[in-house]
Amino acid sequence: MAGHQQECEICKRVAECRAGKHPGFIAELETGFAVLGDSQQFRGYTLFLSKTPATELHQLARAARVRFIEEMTQVAEAVHNAVRPHKLNCESLGNVVHHIHWHIFPRRKTDPDPLAPVWGQMHKEGTSEYASTRLDPARDAELIETIRTELTKIRKAAPTGAAN
Repeated sequence: MAGHQQECEICKRVAECRAGKHPGFIAELETGFAVLGDSQQFRGYTLFLSKTPATELHQLARAARVRFIEEMTQVAEAVHNAVRPHKLNCESLGNVVHHIHWHIFPRRKTDPDPLAPVWGQMHKEGTSEYASTRLDPARDAELIETIRTELTKIRKAAPTGAAN
């Protein structure tokens, strides 16, 4: 069974969020942090990072698990409202980094291969294509703010107890 890694990339990003230093920071929620992904090849790609360093959803207490899934859904809805994709892909894998987190990928009919998973389509780090789509805090500030605004609206509209 996969255990939580000593050098955890998600723990590092959570610490950056807490310190106000994550360049793609969108919002802090009760159970996690929403951040814009390192690559914006799929414009609006967002991650929802668990504050709890568990490796599997079932390891969270039931109430925390339900809350985490609800908040991930709110982040996904905010991304959808902000970028209006054809479809959203929401994935929690953890094969590489064993810390619960969600990938939220906006998909468009104009994607290079709109029916295929994103992982085989992502530009490789170190290439000019990757560099041109890498998260840029200046370029992406408006997108971050739009997602944040949408998330705030969704959370305010949630039933009492569901948004806090």
